[in-house]
Amino acid sequence: MLRCLVALLMVVGCVGAEEIVVGVIGPMDLPEGKAELRAVQLAAEEINEKGGILGYKVKVIYGDTKLNPSVASSELRRLVDEGARVLIGGFSSGVMLAMMETMAEEKVVFLADCSSPRASAKVSENYEKYKYWFRISQNNGTTFAYDLADMISFLRGKGYDVKRVYIIRDEHIWTEDVMKALKPLLDDMGVEVVKDVPIPRGYSEFEQLIIEAEDMNADVIMPILAITGTDDILVKQWATLKPKILLAGHSLAAIDSGFYNRTEGSANYMVFIADGGALVTAPPTERCREFIESYKSKYGHYPESHQAYGAYDALYIYKLAVERANESGESDPFDPDTVVRYLEMFNESNPVELTRVIAFTSNHDLAWGDRYVRNWISQWQDGKQYIIHPKNVANGDLKLPDWFKKEEVKTPGFEIAVALVALIALALRRR
Repeated sequence: MLRCLVALLMVVGCVGAEEIVVGVIGPMDLPEGKAELRAVQLAAEEINEKGGILGYKVKVIYGDTKLNPSVASSELRRLVDEGARVLIGGFSSGVMLAMMETMAEEKVVFLADCSSPRASAKVSENYEKYKYWFRISQNNGTTFAYDLADMISFLRGKGYDVKRVYIIRDEHIWTEDVMKALKPLLDDMGVEVVKDVPIPRGYSEFEQLIIEAEDMNADVIMPILAITGTDDILVKQWATLKPKILLAGHSLAAIDSGFYNRTEGSANYMVFIADGGALVTAPPTERCREFIESYKSKYGHYPESHQAYGAYDALYIYKLAVERANESGESDPFDPDTVVRYLEMFNESNPVELTRVIAFTSNHDLAWGDRYVRNWISQWQDGKQYIIHPKNVANGDLKLPDWFKKEEVKTPGFEIAVALVALIALALRRR
């Protein structure tokens, strides 16, 4: 007890008066940034009501990246200058890679939202410089590829044969990384990418792409979209044209519980992956269920983006790391190098259950898998989101669009029978 008290007293000079400053950084005019800020503010209120972190109240400040690498780096530095001991958020891999340089200079812990594997690769390549960075909201682009390939296998297993895929993706660094991993997986499965179409932010001419996908006999139109901001237009045009092509892939907007209404029901039958393993309709943990309801109670609606789960978890896992450092007698449990060491203890052998089951890998990625965090394969059905794969979390099954006509399945036995009838008829005529 005395040891812990001494540690607390030594921290006072580093921390300041009676508060710990937490910086949230993201695109504050987008749902992703708003969700991150609101989730951290909610977590801070809960923590403060229970005495704070080691007796210190949590104060939340924020910065707006405006999806601009230079602005983001400047805002990150400002947050540190204003006393932030930990940063939460991010969004957009290109912006994140720029912020990581400033993070390294400032030596500040960054619990980050970013999908590119290039970020965690930096931790592997230069650990001492980049060790302060941890991925918290979702898996990296490589595991996105695993989940998208798994989606194709699942569809095949349900009788929807997929041989040709038409891809529509963000013209961005994160989807380049996804494609590097996804293309070989699809090749191994015998699935042809008939076309790969990168589109810029704000793109809206999806009708021509859908028609082209039909002309190329695609079985699936696979969106890989997070920053384009026009997912609803793609879905509406798909539902209007009604091609006999399943819309199945990654759409960040589709995870939002309000997406069905925003698309006026056009999202019905759309298959998507739920980033970070959490949906309003199928929370993976009891803590997640409680968070979702608390969020709605405070803000009047469910989380507007899956980034909320990671941001909420980030403040709690930071609190756990600091508290364990203090229990172990560290002279300054808030010291960034100390916090890094204790965050690393939450690994696959020692995960922590928050809104998701969190475990960090050696390069500070999130552990991927059915037990941890992955992208659940999900579908919009009659205004509700259902997880349809994997089985351990599924609460629904695949439904094909009602405009798909079931073709008569001709089994080998059926074809043999038809041939025999024809031969008998021919023999009778010859008699």
